[in-house]
Amino acid sequence: QHKSKDIKGYSIIGYGVSSGPEYPQYKRDLARYNFRELRQLKKEYKREFSKIDKLFKKAKKKGKPVIFLSHNVPFNTSLDKIVNPASPRDGDHFGSLITRRIIDKHQPKICVGGHIHEHFGKDRIGKTTAINAGFGKYVNTLLELQGNKIKRLEFKRGKK
Repeated sequence: QHKSKDIKGYSIIGYGVSSGPEYPQYKRDLARYNFRELRQLKKEYKREFSKIDKLFKKAKKKGKPVIFLSHNVPFNTSLDKIVNPASPRDGDHFGSLITRRIIDKHQPKICVGGHIHEHFGKDRIGKTTAINAGFGKYVNTLLELQGNKIKRLEFKRGKK
């Protein structure tokens, strides 16, 4: 779930499954938990963040550009907002808090995520380009890097 690999001049760090904010962000979600459960969620959040943070600190010592792969896109961006009037979550941001916090702290060159199917595209968080690589066989993302620069980034939709 938490991996780091050096490939061709880049440090690639992966953060596994996160299908929503790792800790409740909305009052209606907080109300579903008792104090003990919330304390446990907070503890797990801190443990998960710490594991990823350590991988970033090790990568920083190597001095290579970092590509961050996360199952979910970062919280509170144009990539994680649910836009579906039929959904009870319409208008909510539902990305990963840990992914967002890691980006805010470490500013990797690229963060590639998915999970949220609505927002195929990119957003900028400081020096990081966050990408929602899309979902399904009709979408493709092409990313070409040269050193610490994005040489090409294309998003293509095919026909269904």
